[in-house]
Amino acid sequence: MWIQPKIWKKEDHFNIEDYNRIKNNLQELRALAVTLYPDFAIKEMGPDKGYQDYSFYADEINLMEENLGRIRDGIYPYWRGETAIWYENQPFPDYRALNRIEGGCLKMYENLMGQSKGRPRCTFHLGRGRCAVCR
Repeated sequence: MWIQPKIWKKEDHFNIEDYNRIKNNLQELRALAVTLYPDFAIKEMGPDKGYQDYSFYADEINLMEENLGRIRDGIYPYWRGETAIWYENQPFPDYRALNRIEGGCLKMYENLMGQSKGRPRCTFHLGRGRCAVCR
């Protein structure tokens, strides 16, 4: 289920709800995208984090960045966008980077929802199945 992305401010702190929201929104974007575009894969990001998992690693954030890029490439193969690489023992992504990630998710979601709503639909169907246009 899609959860509205957060608009980050300089004083905001990243927590497990933020991690889980971004991770699950990426999975939701992929699921929505493959209803409109040819199938493509994103990398598995594991289960939601709980308070016992209250730490974030560079490879987890890099996986989010990579999956955002995979989704972008699956639906906008002509637009590259930005992708960052994060390293262990370096500063955590700041509010600008988090706004870029969540803003990118939101833009793709809104675009995909618009495309989905704008698809041609038949006014009626003959027989039991759906026609090729409405699938």
